[in-house]
Amino acid sequence: MDDARNEPLSCPFCEFSDHDSYFLSQHAEVCHPEEEKSPSDRHDDSEAAIRTAEENFQRVQCRLTNEHGDRNSYIDCPHGCGESVTTAELQTHLDLHVAETLALEDSGKFDDRIHRANCENSDFRGSFEIEQCLSDAQHLAASHDHDPVLKVKSSETGRRREIRETATHTGGSIKRLGRAELGPYAHEKQMPAWLRKLLQNGAKVTRLNKIGPNGSILRDEIVENETSQVIPVLMQLCQQDSSVQRAFFCSPKVRHIFKLPREGGFCGYRNIQMLISHIKEAQRPGHEHFPGRVPSILELQDLIERAWDMGYNSTGRIETGGIKGTRKYIGTPEAQALFLSLGIRCEASAFSRTESMRAHDALLQAVAAYFRSGCSVDGEEKVLKTDLPPIYFQHQGHSMTIIGFEVRENGSANLLVFDPMFKTSPAIKRLIGQSVKASDPARLMKAWRRGVPYLQKYNDFELLRLCV
Repeated sequence: MDDARNEPLSCPFCEFSDHDSYFLSQHAEVCHPEEEKSPSDRHDDSEAAIRTAEENFQRVQCRLTNEHGDRNSYIDCPHGCGESVTTAELQTHLDLHVAETLALEDSGKFDDRIHRANCENSDFRGSFEIEQCLSDAQHLAASHDHDPVLKVKSSETGRRREIRETATHTGGSIKRLGRAELGPYAHEKQMPAWLRKLLQNGAKVTRLNKIGPNGSILRDEIVENETSQVIPVLMQLCQQDSSVQRAFFCSPKVRHIFKLPREGGFCGYRNIQMLISHIKEAQRPGHEHFPGRVPSILELQDLIERAWDMGYNSTGRIETGGIKGTRKYIGTPEAQALFLSLGIRCEASAFSRTESMRAHDALLQAVAAYFRSGCSVDGEEKVLKTDLPPIYFQHQGHSMTIIGFEVRENGSANLLVFDPMFKTSPAIKRLIGQSVKASDPARLMKAWRRGVPYLQKYNDFELLRLCV
């Protein structure tokens, strides 16, 4: 691995440096306004960002192919975000870095060359007409086994797929998992001291006093890596996107919570935090367990270990060797164990390829059925809001939070997600609380969509749904 990748990025106008390119760009905008560029210059910068992403991917891909020949090898993100991703996922990861830094002024200013082919080449087209999709999805959901304890068929390429309770009851041996399941730090005893300190300190919190409608003073907190009220913005963008036939959203009472700079791969914990943010804000059963702010990553590790002590998915401790104080990946079994141990009912389900259906088709149909259960589809509304909780979503090596589902005019479908690996873009932040009129809503939606071209790269999926 190139040591230069771990070096901080330097401001071209002063001595400031940071490992996070987004913070560096924000520093330049705030501290060096005299260097502000014209719209044409910003256009050139955006084109350059795309070229840089492509060049980084080609350079790293070539070296990895020569050195390892394994598309499942882990590599540090050349963007400098601190994440380790597989070679197979690197292109998508770099593309989304471009999307997360999108400013409102950049929307619609240049061609989206990286993703356009993906949108046009979906092989799901034609099979996802609205009524047929929802009918099929309802049938699939009714026939799917929603066992209260996750039991998932073993798979070489999936995330953790051990039939845990069955192995215990039959006397089968419990296998210790490795890098393929637990990530590049599968065998570490403790995370570095600097990272523990970063997680202990947490994100920067800004406290504000606001004048309420009745003249009273309201105290508000802004947490650096949390964004509220994103869903109302995305709903307006879907409404204005002519390529969308219909869209469904979960309750807007959920925050987009994302990683800290240099944090690395704690996506499972961040998704648990997002579900907890919904439980708190919507006053769902169990909200009393989470007074104050959402639990930190270190606190969530304690809760998971406690759940194992109580017998919930307890073989996870043997499979992982314990997670307290480590950077080992967690997944659906750990999230499920945590919630069940607190008396918060949830259901886990898994999707793999069968003779009659591909894994991603089954996943999309199940998600469609879920959102259909929260509203009526008989009306003419293009964008439908429900009061449903968001969904914990896992595939090999990464997890996200599903906050919606959309069907396109060409018959294809997308999951709408909060991805903890990427920040809320400046463009979306500026639109919060505003009436949205976007010249290119599809571009602003890019970071929130995961369609068939993305999903078909994976063989197995898992969902964890809070019971309503």
